[in-house]
Amino acid sequence: MVKLRFGPRVRKARVRLGISQGELGRKLEPQVSHATISLWENENSFPNEEQKAQVNWILGQTAQTDTKNSAEALDDEIIESPSAIGAWLTKARLSKDFSVPELAAKSDLSAASIYNIESGKSQNPQRATIEKLERALGQQLSAEAKEEAKEEATIEGVGEWFNFDPNSSAEWPHAAGIYVLYDISDRPIYVGQGQRISSRLRDHHEKFWFRAPIVQNAAYVGIESKQLREQIEKVLIKFLKSNAVLNQQNVDR
Repeated sequence: MVKLRFGPRVRKARVRLGISQGELGRKLEPQVSHATISLWENENSFPNEEQKAQVNWILGQTAQTDTKNSAEALDDEIIESPSAIGAWLTKARLSKDFSVPELAAKSDLSAASIYNIESGKSQNPQRATIEKLERALGQQLSAEAKEEAKEEATIEGVGEWFNFDPNSSAEWPHAAGIYVLYDISDRPIYVGQGQRISSRLRDHHEKFWFRAPIVQNAAYVGIESKQLREQIEKVLIKFLKSNAVLNQQNVDR
C-alpha cells in the first residue's frame, strides 16, 4: 500500500491518468472549478463525502471514509496505470486519430518505442523522445507529467533513469553511464557501462542475441565517473545473479 494523504493521492492518480484539474472538476456532479480541485490537492480545503466518493470512482480508486477527517493519512492504493507520460501519449495520439505506426513515422521514432511508452514498459523516455512526440502531435506534455516521471525515475545520489528502444540506433544515448537491457517479459538480461553508451550498443548490435524479443527494451542513467560506473555495474550484475543471462562476468557461481 502507498500511504498518501487525500490531496497528494488525488493529484498523483489524476496526473497518471492524464486528466487535468479542469477535466476532473467537470466530471463531478455538480461540477467544480479547476481552482477547487487545486485547493483539494493542496489540502487548503476538502471535498464532502459525496464529492470524495465521486473523485475516487473517477480516478478508479476504492472509496473509503476517513476515520477522523480528510487530512488523515490514508492507506489507499494508487491506481495502477502505465505512467503520466503514457497516459498523455495515448490520449494525444487518439485525439489526432493516429495509429501507432502513423505516429512513429511522423515522429521519427520506432513503433516499439511508442508501444512501450503507452503500455508502461518505458516509464521515463529520453527528453529528445518527448520533444519528437510533442512536435508530431502538436501538443505539449504538461509540467505535472514531466515532474511525476522525473520523480519516479530519479535515484537519489545516482541520477535519473531514462528508457529507450535499444533496437533503434537513432535512440541510443551518447552519454556516459550504466545501461540495462530487458527482454520481452521485462527481465533484465544485460547490465553494462561505458563512456559512450551508443558505442557499446553498436558493439552489441552485431551479436546474434541483440534483437527483439531477446532485447526488447532498455534504460540508462548518466554517470560520468568511470570508477562509479564500474562499481555500480559490478553491484547490479552480482545482484541480478543468473538473471543477467548475457553478462555474468562478475557473478559468483
